[in-house]
Amino acid sequence: MLNKSKLWVLIILLITAITLAPVFFNRISETYNAVRQIDLLDEENNSLKRDLKKLKEENERLQSQLQKQKLFTLEAKTGLVRIEDVDDTIVMELRYATDNNFTGQKLYPASVPLLQRGTANKLKSANDRFKKDGYRIKVWDAYRPLDVQKKFWELNPNRLYVANPAYGSKHNRGSAVDITLVDKLGNELEMPTEFDHFSERAWRSYAGNTPEAQRNMEYLGKIMEESGFIANSTEWWHFDDNAWKSYPVLNIQLEDFILE
Repeated sequence: MLNKSKLWVLIILLITAITLAPVFFNRISETYNAVRQIDLLDEENNSLKRDLKKLKEENERLQSQLQKQKLFTLEAKTGLVRIEDVDDTIVMELRYATDNNFTGQKLYPASVPLLQRGTANKLKSANDRFKKDGYRIKVWDAYRPLDVQKKFWELNPNRLYVANPAYGSKHNRGSAVDITLVDKLGNELEMPTEFDHFSERAWRSYAGNTPEAQRNMEYLGKIMEESGFIANSTEWWHFDDNAWKSYPVLNIQLEDFILE
C-alpha cells in the first residue's frame, strides 16, 4: 500500500507528465519537420547541381559546335587548317611566335601552325612514316601571313632565303613547312645547322656535314619528297608542297584560328 506522501508524489508526477506531453511531442514534431526540411533542401540542392552539370555539358557542347563551325568557315574561306587537328602527334615549335629566331623578335602574335588541308594531309603521311622508325616531325614554321613576309624582306632581302613579298612566298600560301625530326624523347636529330642558318652550310649540296647530319638530312628529304613535297636546295629544313601553285597568297591572321 502506498502512503499518502508517495501517492501525492505520483499524482504530481502524472500531472506534470500530462502537462508537458504536448510540449514534448511538439518539440519532437518540430525536430522531425526541421530534419525533413533539411532533407528536402538537400534533395533540391542535389537536383540543382544535376541541372547545373547538364547545363554546363550542354554549354560545352554548343561551344564545341561553334568552334568547329568557326574553323569550318575559315577553312572554306582560306583552305587553311590547324596542323594539330590533322595530326596531333606532330610536335609544334613555331619559332616566329617567340624571339628565338633570326630576327630576335616575336613576329607572330599567336602560336597556331596552319597549312592548306592538302599540304597538312601530306605532312601527316610523312609523319606516319617517320613514326614507324621512332621519330616525329617538329614544325618550326608553316603558314605565314603576307604582312610578316614583308617584315622578313625588310630584315633580310636575300632571295636565296627570303621570298620577295611582291610575289608572295609558298609559306604565304600555306603550302610550305620548315621542319626537323625528334626522337621518342623529343630530342632533335643532328642536322647540318640550326634553323634559319643562312649560309652555305644549310645547303643540301654542302659537303662538310658530319656523317650523322648528312644521313639525317637525306633521310628527312627522302620521306618528305616521297610524301609529296619538294626539298629546298638552300635550306635543309624547308619543304614545299608539290601542288603549291594550286593555292593563293593569303594574309589571314593566325589569331583568327585561336579557339576560345
